[in-house]
Amino acid sequence: MPSHLDAISHKTVRALGHNVIDRMSDPQVNLLDIALARLVAKRGPAEAVSDLEIDGQYEQIMYHVLPTGSHEQLME
Repeated sequence: MPSHLDAISHKTVRALGHNVIDRMSDPQVNLLDIALARLVAKRGPAEAVSDLEIDGQYEQIMYHVLPTGSHEQLME
């Protein structure tokens, strides 16, 4: 993993906490990884991304893009 992605991963764990991330489904985690990688690519180093931006990406995915359980319904 490139160091800038490793840095945003560590920052995400600090911002959201292990418990929050552990409750996410694999597809939700993948979408969050993609969203944060795009944010880092646009903004620069992980230090340029605020905790509020990380929280915003999390909320978009969890409440609007792929709410918990919605991907299970799609697979039926």
